[in-house]
Amino acid sequence: MGIGKFFTPINNWKVLALSFLGASTFWFFSALGKQYNTRIKHPISFVYDGDSLVSMKPLAKFVELDVSGGGWDLLRHSFWFNLNPILIEPESPVNVKFLSRPTLIPIVRDHLNQFEINFLYTDTLFLNFEPIKAKKVVLEIDSLEIDLDVDHRIVSPVILSPDTATIFGPKSYIDTLKKRFHINITKREIDRDFDQSVSLGLAEGFNISSTPKTVNVSFNVAQFDDLQVAVPLELLHFPNDSSIVPAINDVTVQFTIRRSLREDFFSEDFKVILDYDMMNVADSTIPTIVMIHPENVLEVEPKPDTVKVIYRE
Repeated sequence: MGIGKFFTPINNWKVLALSFLGASTFWFFSALGKQYNTRIKHPISFVYDGDSLVSMKPLAKFVELDVSGGGWDLLRHSFWFNLNPILIEPESPVNVKFLSRPTLIPIVRDHLNQFEINFLYTDTLFLNFEPIKAKKVVLEIDSLEIDLDVDHRIVSPVILSPDTATIFGPKSYIDTLKKRFHINITKREIDRDFDQSVSLGLAEGFNISSTPKTVNVSFNVAQFDDLQVAVPLELLHFPNDSSIVPAINDVTVQFTIRRSLREDFFSEDFKVILDYDMMNVADSTIPTIVMIHPENVLEVEPKPDTVKVIYRE
């Protein structure tokens, strides 16, 4: 068998492949020169002043329509070659709540003038624009809502800098804001002095913003200890004949002290009185009152807070 005969089938296949490619190319270009009818989606873009208006709902991004046009034009559109969106500019956007098909067709037809518009499937585009409004508010923090580590307390004023802000957003949102705007510190278990920038915590979306975007919050934190000491009762206005006496002679005084100021405390640093004139005759009890205590202790509380008296024969 000769070499030439061995390669003949391969050469025939090459000829067939080239013939098929040529025929397909001719058919393809011939087909693109014809007119077709098809359904397409075309991007749209709304034109409005974003500095003074905000859309309260997502705006449509496409319109869907049935068109007739040349194959080349439809091919370019199918592969989105240089597709410029249809620009829609509503008149008086705040007052216009929808755009109907009769309103949209002339806009679409003017933009897609290479096609014949047979039908617009998109029936209505709903709109909800609001004017952007500004309001100046006083910033504040509730110190009781600040999350501190166990046994820690704030020992200084909570300072906000600046203490005012201007908030921008849709009118419906701004109108709900009060003159004083509450902000929160998200950090948890704070156990040291705080001096950080804190977000205003504005609602997200709808172009809501503020000037400034953050506020600096600072305050001092210290650790505290709970202590107690036994203190003898001092009696006032009790009968001199000792016919009436308290059931106990001393009470426990509980108090809180800043750890850095902690020192030894003694019973003589406190004075707890029991005034007979304050007795509740219904149950023969008298409240215990801490009259004197060291200046730097907090939350001073006698235990028990009432003492029953005993009548002697």
